[in-house]
Amino acid sequence: MDYVSVKSRYLEKIQLQQLEENKSQEKLIKKLDSLKEILENSGFLQRGSKFLHTVVNFKKLSNAKGLYIHGGVGVGKSMLMDIFFEIIKVKRKRRIHFHEFMNEVQENIDIARKKKKSDPIKEVALQIIRENELICLDEIQINDVADAMIVGRLFEHFFKKKLVIVTTSNRAPRDLYKDGLNRQLFLPFIDLINKNMDIANMESEKDFRRSKLSGAKKYFISSSNKDSDQFYALANSFDISFGEGLRVQVKGRELFFPKFHNGVALLDFSEICSVPLGSLDYQQIISHFRLFFLDKIPQLSKEGNDSAKRFITLIDTVYEKRIEFICRAETTPDLLYLSGMNNFEFQRTISRLYEIQSSAWPGK
Repeated sequence: MDYVSVKSRYLEKIQLQQLEENKSQEKLIKKLDSLKEILENSGFLQRGSKFLHTVVNFKKLSNAKGLYIHGGVGVGKSMLMDIFFEIIKVKRKRRIHFHEFMNEVQENIDIARKKKKSDPIKEVALQIIRENELICLDEIQINDVADAMIVGRLFEHFFKKKLVIVTTSNRAPRDLYKDGLNRQLFLPFIDLINKNMDIANMESEKDFRRSKLSGAKKYFISSSNKDSDQFYALANSFDISFGEGLRVQVKGRELFFPKFHNGVALLDFSEICSVPLGSLDYQQIISHFRLFFLDKIPQLSKEGNDSAKRFITLIDTVYEKRIEFICRAETTPDLLYLSGMNNFEFQRTISRLYEIQSSAWPGK
């Protein structure tokens, strides 16, 4: 089989008009291909149950620093990391959103504590190391002191055992957990990142998602064939079908959204508003999205109060997170919910739906 590089796959997508050429992306591609070559040519293996790395070429592997990719929304960070993850020939690899990763870590720490392990965080870290040679973490962000302390301990073990980490973030390492409680305790982790990871800043004045949406209609009526054609053409322009979908753990069960790729989701109303979900669930799901297409929104008065309430909560979450939102509905916002016990609350939803449609949305 011919050797496939990140660059060759990237150029292929440009040729197919799935991507636009960009200098900032090309700099990152060089770093990803360099890391790919080191990992694939170092004889990167793990030694059974002792979970220590046996390295055929330790000199090469010692150069395999992780990669921390940061930049604004829509510059292509996740897209390039996904190409790298897809083509790299490493057996034990995992790609996961950081929020989901931390949820798993917290659950496993709780399990380790119940088993009376002397150091639960170390126990979880070593288990992750046993199972992986490469982890790609999308959208790393630190929001509370508990996560700040846990992730610092985890990464310390990861780097000691040569587990390679590639991660994306909207923030530079120095801005992680900025102004957070007891941030001084987090500063050694930032030093650890700078020492063990190559920092790649993707500077771009162009948000590729927003450029496609510039001047585009954002609210479509399902009874109009023209509207429907435009809605699906816009959604398909983001190559949603190329992704592997999104799996999210909610209330002890797994939700799977098949139409998801590179932070862009296309969901039917029934997938997210006809199932028992609350505010925290929507926050967790929406944290994976940068652009959200919602299809088949019905006239909500016919759907019952529960679906209407969930739709209100969903739009509140989209609004608070300032997510790009495109939808196709049975009727205009004013006519979506004409009667029911949530009528007063829905007036706020109508206002927000109109604001989200504006060219100024989502702002900075």
